[in-house]
Amino acid sequence: MTTHDAAAPDGTATPSDTGYRIARLEAERDIQHTFVRFFRLVDTRQYERIAAECLTPDAELDYHVPALHRLRGREEFTRHMLAAVAPRSQMVAHVPGLAVIDWDTAGRPHLSAYTTVWHWYTANAHRGELRPADWTTIGLVEDDYRNHDGHWLIAHRRVTAVAGLIAAGSPPPPAAVENRQGA
Repeated sequence: MTTHDAAAPDGTATPSDTGYRIARLEAERDIQHTFVRFFRLVDTRQYERIAAECLTPDAELDYHVPALHRLRGREEFTRHMLAAVAPRSQMVAHVPGLAVIDWDTAGRPHLSAYTTVWHWYTANAHRGELRPADWTTIGLVEDDYRNHDGHWLIAHRRVTAVAGLIAAGSPPPPAAVENRQGA
């Protein structure tokens, strides 16, 4: 999938051109920004903003943590976050690791990174906000990006557990383990 001889992110220039290298660096900076912004918006519970700021309109998201969730499009993603995640999630903290961006021969970027995620559920809120996380997991995030309206946004995301579902804590409460097989 990776090549250093791929087309420029804007479809012009060649890899040896300075313009090509600058366009690639600018694209990668925008991709990194989108990648981190997504988690920041989730962690600050700004669910209504995530899709418009981070996803293409036809984005496909496949989460395999804690169970399979297939979400298609901005509207379905936002509905899921507001109806299924927000009521159960008291707090969450994502800590993404170093991300690698590879470009295929058609000039399409693919990002991969490990991300550690701590979850605190509302069901345990009575124990206080300073308690340890209810569960922690490490996921492999694999994103394909597409330039949409001048911004590099997530067109496809796949998240899978690394080294088991639970890195620390207990399994998510039963209400949090839901199996949604795409629309």
